[in-house]
Amino acid sequence: MYIGGFRKVTDDIIRSKLFADILSKRQDKEQRRIIDEFADDLNFEPIARLMVSSLAWSHVKSIGIAPRAVFAHPDILRAHPTTSLYYRGLALLSRKRVGQAAVSVNNWEDGTRKQPVQQEAAKKIACLYNTMISSIIEGSSDWTLDDGYRNILATMGIMLDGMFRNRIGEAAETLIKNQMMSWLRGQELIPSNRLEQGLRVGEVDHFRQEYVPSDSLEQGLHKLPKDTIMRFGSEPDIEFIREGRRIATIEIKGGRDPAGALERLGAMSKSFAETPPGCANFLVAGVITTEMQTRLDAIGNIKVYLLDKITQDESSWEDFVNEIFHHALRVI
Repeated sequence: MYIGGFRKVTDDIIRSKLFADILSKRQDKEQRRIIDEFADDLNFEPIARLMVSSLAWSHVKSIGIAPRAVFAHPDILRAHPTTSLYYRGLALLSRKRVGQAAVSVNNWEDGTRKQPVQQEAAKKIACLYNTMISSIIEGSSDWTLDDGYRNILATMGIMLDGMFRNRIGEAAETLIKNQMMSWLRGQELIPSNRLEQGLRVGEVDHFRQEYVPSDSLEQGLHKLPKDTIMRFGSEPDIEFIREGRRIATIEIKGGRDPAGALERLGAMSKSFAETPPGCANFLVAGVITTEMQTRLDAIGNIKVYLLDKITQDESSWEDFVNEIFHHALRVI
């Protein structure tokens, strides 16, 4: 059996395609167009009300730039929440930082917000952006809107890097789940027919009542021998349940950036902390740093596997699945 590789060239391809796709759309240009064409008059006065400094205001006016092209106004943010992307870029702020300092703008910029943006939230965000933009302008004797555009692109680059790390994690999760399904079919532990491998509706209802009476679980549920249920989800990425009790979990953290290793460990530890005594916990990681290994050793009840090793070496993959399905679950 050949286990498909997950090499660094794959990372590079994902990164390049992601960056090219997002940057080619130039969402900031679309938001600038919306701002330029906004029909309503905008009253910035008094400018201190929206945290615009007098020096920054005077500079923008002196070089003939419309204030709305530089400073955020609550009316625009309420009418077109996606314009947050433009002003946030001018302010050199990440989404995460905005959420920490004021309110989250993720669904504003994604265009997925269902409810209108409230006046208080719009003003809070506008004031945050204007404070930062004013500071940036004051810090440069010859600031131009071109400088602002470069800030936007820099901010988009930071966002794309974060998206890339998430995408790598998603790709790793998909790879392991697909390989596991293929292996289980090869072992005849689940039917090869995709239509037969999941639970029937009645069985799902019973499972939901007995185990997790919340979200719809029709997707990602599979029956294994010895009345064992395998569920693909998140937190944990894969779990195994028998008689209503979780008996094994697998977390997949495919990110390779050492700087984010402890953050990924924190998310994984939270998931494993919720498992019952005696549950077998497995971690598939893209990288293990020295500090991460020290903390894993302190936790003590987690078996760790490196992503590259189990996806590129057949014997390592066999060790991995045998540890899960033979020793932990005893279904083979």
